[in-house]
Amino acid sequence: MQTNVVLNGDILREEAVWLLPSNRAFQYGDGLFETIRYEPHEVRFWPDHYDRLTRGMAALSLHAPPRFDRDLLLSQINDLLKSNQLLDQPSRIKLQVWRQPGGLYTPTSFQTHYLITARSGPAFALTEKASVGFFDAFRLSPSPVSAYKTLSALPYVLAGIDKQQQQADDMILLDTHGNLAECIASNLFWLLGNQFFTPSLDSGCIDGILRRQLLRRAPQHGFTVHEGLFKPDALDRADAVFCTNIAGIQWIRQIGNTVFDEKPVDRISPLFAAL
Repeated sequence: MQTNVVLNGDILREEAVWLLPSNRAFQYGDGLFETIRYEPHEVRFWPDHYDRLTRGMAALSLHAPPRFDRDLLLSQINDLLKSNQLLDQPSRIKLQVWRQPGGLYTPTSFQTHYLITARSGPAFALTEKASVGFFDAFRLSPSPVSAYKTLSALPYVLAGIDKQQQQADDMILLDTHGNLAECIASNLFWLLGNQFFTPSLDSGCIDGILRRQLLRRAPQHGFTVHEGLFKPDALDRADAVFCTNIAGIQWIRQIGNTVFDEKPVDRISPLFAAL
């Protein structure tokens, strides 16, 4: 079956899309993206995704193209899902925005192109990461764009390579001061009693969509939320450690020599049900 995409508002066959060598996403990583979960029949947390996307575009001085308002863009996503026969199954949507060609490091345009793709994917789930290590060769730092998913993802690529070399299931990245930041493709959380901890955006971590949901809802379920800057040894005192992204909640079984026996679902099942 052919796969379709949306390019600048038009549904096209995937193989019909060609990007020129002057493309600034390729030349400079000059753009950003959203990865979005679809469950029949809902594009999950779409208002938050659109908010993060447009905030990120403003931070990169990218002007929204025509036909890019929240409702019409959602309609284009649903049309793409329908054309790819994905309306009745869990899917992963990726929306990429990049600057139009012109200039070298200094661009000559603030106008943008955008591409939407949709693929079948697993349903949201609670899974386990048996072993997680620390990646310390490339540290994150807060910046005007650090909260967004930019097209320059080298820290996470290098962390992924180190994960393979260490034969780990994930890696925890640190900020420039040695504080906990995030995992390769997910935000980091831990529980201590009824206290709920996560690195703040000041660590340079991504402003994750599932992170937003948990921080909003945790106080409603009796948890005290702490966002801050924490050293790695804070995890040694945790009852449970987990990470989150659009794929679900991943319980971390072991970090270094520290083993965590408690699964977070034992505490946060009401929160999990709402995600």
